[in-house]
Amino acid sequence: MEGALGSISKLSFMRRIPSPRARNVPTKGASRMRTTVGAVLSAMLPLTLVACAPFGGTSDEEHADDYRNAVDSLPHVSSVESSYKTITGMGRTADVLIHADTNDEALLKELMASAFPAIVEAAEGDPEVSLYIQVIGADGQDALGPESIGYSGTGTLTSYREFLTTHPIP
Repeated sequence: MEGALGSISKLSFMRRIPSPRARNVPTKGASRMRTTVGAVLSAMLPLTLVACAPFGGTSDEEHADDYRNAVDSLPHVSSVESSYKTITGMGRTADVLIHADTNDEALLKELMASAFPAIVEAAEGDPEVSLYIQVIGADGQDALGPESIGYSGTGTLTSYREFLTTHPIP
């Protein structure tokens, strides 16, 4: 009898066969999910890298020159300092400091009213930028920003454009 039981225990139908999950064999659904997730992540990587890369064509120096040239010939401008900086993955910042040849507050305000739309127009096609604009009096003591002409936004190029569409400056 022992011989008979020994031979029965060796039969294949009596062995315990592990389920596919117990052997870590993926089922069809899990395999499709991994493939889909992998494809999505593979597609997102190049898009992320492109989004963080500087936009082609115009360098930081060229953007700064565009801003400077937009206001350099306006009345009462003695000099213009402009800078533009792209920090990959972080964004862009720019400064335009307009030095006037007068301290007269009314003339400084007029200069801001002329310079503000000129700078925004010079930035046409430029991506989103945090842009600081200031008109500085001849003595260096008086300075006006865009708030002197009624602006009260976030200081970004998009915000400046929105302001100019709702508050046109003659």
